[in-house]
Amino acid sequence: MEQIEINHLSENFGKISVLKDISLKYNKGMIYGLIGENGAGKTTLFKCMMGLYTYTGEIKKAPDIAIGYLPADNFFYTLVTGLEYLQFCIKAKDCKIDYEKIKTLNGLFNLPLNRYASDYSTGMKKKLALMALLLQENDVYILDEPFNGIDLKGCIQLKKIIKNLKNEGKTIIISSHLISSLHEICETIHYLNRHIIYKEFHEESIEEIEAEIINSL
Repeated sequence: MEQIEINHLSENFGKISVLKDISLKYNKGMIYGLIGENGAGKTTLFKCMMGLYTYTGEIKKAPDIAIGYLPADNFFYTLVTGLEYLQFCIKAKDCKIDYEKIKTLNGLFNLPLNRYASDYSTGMKKKLALMALLLQENDVYILDEPFNGIDLKGCIQLKKIIKNLKNEGKTIIISSHLISSLHEICETIHYLNRHIIYKEFHEESIEEIEAEIINSL
């Protein structure tokens, strides 16, 4: 069952072409990876999917699906605690605040929720933003470079969380420069190069994927 379908999407910034004729389908209960060099258009594609950028082409979404987006860089207002940030994000999706669930989830992340989120480290901010998405109970999770700034334990936890979301029938779309991490958890990896989906990988080895990327540059 398709959750998101992208047809012939293109995006230009002035005279600069960023995305050209992108067509993709994201199905329920699947994990997808998106790789590409800096500036390839990965974040732009995600922002188009979230309606943050205008574009030509079409993005079709299943009725009534809730989409959670984790940006590569997260912004937090000063004088807002981690708990207050979670409360705000949950209310923004018209979800009920479940403090027991917050406590249970924070047992994994171990964040000082009574401290100001703006004072958190990069990794802690990433975990807090991810917690907010999980508490919103989204159907689709779009994660832009979620492994950046996360320590080894955090990466292991994040992979387990993503696999659990898949088992719950959620759709997860992840961009990352860490091919090994995506290879471990994704059924399909799309390679964005020269503004197009240059290649789609399924069962190729990491070595084969890396060789394809090197030969395309």
